[in-house]
This record gives sequence, structure tokens and C-alpha cells, in this order.
Amino acid sequence: MQPDGRLAGIKFVRNVNLEKSIMNPGVIGAFIPIVAITFGIAIGALAIWAEHKRKTQLIDQLHRERMLALEKGVEPPAIAPGLFGDLAAKPKPVPRFLWPRAMRNGLALLFGGVVMYFGVKNAGGDEGSIFMLVPAALGLANLIYAAVIWKQEKDEPPKPL
Repeated sequence: MQPDGRLAGIKFVRNVNLEKSIMNPGVIGAFIPIVAITFGIAIGALAIWAEHKRKTQLIDQLHRERMLALEKGVEPPAIAPGLFGDLAAKPKPVPRFLWPRAMRNGLALLFGGVVMYFGVKNAGGDEGSIFMLVPAALGLANLIYAAVIWKQEKDEPPKPL
């Protein structure tokens, strides 16, 4: 007899070693990120496939409608300009001034890099703290770029929108 009171058989044999290895916290901890990554990629792929399928069916339906209208000798209906989402989207307008964004990014990177430098240095990472100045250098480069763009935009006449 088995410990749970059932008779031993092909279907009722308990493999205690298998149960212990499956319920091991290390095994469970290894499966959690594997399952999360797999399902995350699968959900993204499913969303892309569903959107593609929807657009394909919409285009097919519009094509059949237009062909039917042509067969009857009727003017085919016009396609709505925003019907296909990103395919018919208008381009994003270019902001009038480019330097404010470069200045904002530059200040954020500069101050963030300096704060990370002192944070790592005070935490005892003297060797690695110098690498925290890389974002600060990028921020300084963005600030120089913002100054150059600001000078160019100040000297040229404003563009009509």
C-alpha cells in the first residue's frame, strides 16, 4: 500500500524524488522568470498577430465593397483618411524650438550622473564610481548642443507653421 492509502499500480505510484525535485524552491525560482519571459513574448506576438489579422480583414472587406460597387457601376466609396491607423497617419509636427528638449535632457543627465557618482562613491565603490560620470558627460554634451541650437534658432527668422 502507498502512504496515502491507495494500492500501488501503474497510475498510483508516487515518485517521492520527483516530487521533491519539482517542489524545490530553487527550481520554482528558476521557472518563474522563464514562464514570465515566455508568456510576455507570447502576449506581444499575439497582440501583433491580432492587429495584423484585423487590418487584413478590414482591407479585404473594403476591397470587396469597392469591387462590388465597381461591378454595379456605382462610384466606390472614399476610404476614410484615418481608417488604417499608422498607415495613413499624418507626420508629427516638428516643434518650433528644438533647444528646450535638448536642455531638459542635458540637465537631467548631468545632475543624474553627478548624483550617481557621489552615491556610488559614498557606498564604497571608489573603482566603479568614475563610470557614473558617463551620463554626466552625455548631459554636458546635450547642454552644449542645446546652446548651439539656441544660438542658431535665435539668429534665423521664425519659420511659418
